[in-house]
Amino acid sequence: MKNKFSLHPATCFLLLFLLTALLSWAGSIYEWEGVRSLLSDEGLRWLLRTLLDDYILSPVFQAVVCLFFGVGLFVHSGLGNACRRIADGTRKFSRKEKRALGLAAMTFLGYVALCALLAFGPWNLVRSAIGTLAGSPLADGLWGVCSLGIALPAIVYGFASDSYLSDRDVVEGMAYFYKCRGTYFVVLLFITLFFSSLDFSGLTHYAGVPDEVCRGAYLLCCLFFLL
Repeated sequence: MKNKFSLHPATCFLLLFLLTALLSWAGSIYEWEGVRSLLSDEGLRWLLRTLLDDYILSPVFQAVVCLFFGVGLFVHSGLGNACRRIADGTRKFSRKEKRALGLAAMTFLGYVALCALLAFGPWNLVRSAIGTLAGSPLADGLWGVCSLGIALPAIVYGFASDSYLSDRDVVEGMAYFYKCRGTYFVVLLFITLFFSSLDFSGLTHYAGVPDEVCRGAYLLCCLFFLL
């Protein structure tokens, strides 16, 4: 009975969007200051023009797409389980696992050292035109850099521990989190739809809710349902 009547998070945010649409329609009728109706010609045009852009261009979507590659490899290769065992105080590792962990650790440290050298070294390869990290190519590609930093040690661990035998295993690892958490992208679509509709309708401004609070709530929802 519990499973029968429980709603999926995607459905909950769809219902919240519909509630926002009704409230915005009522607000436009009663002339609430700054409120625009989603159930209007203007609202329909906004929905058609911006929904996919708001979704695909959202920083959360881009970050998750990048990180899923690295995190998938981290879990699929067995490195995640090995790190968990270390955190739990388990010291019983085979010689091959110890060697694989050592190689993965050296790979990670080498990657971090390379990134630090590129960021703060004498070369201006990944910094901005004025030599700062703000607005630099490194900052723009931060999520990709982080994902690669997770993926490389995982690949090294996978081959060193024989959990990976060919490039097909690496590809499977990159796709692993998309298989396990694929529904998250559906939930994210409706989270984005709900918060974008709030912004367009002007209901949050009418209620006196600051934009910073809305952005924080959006990020909190995205993170909560990802975990």
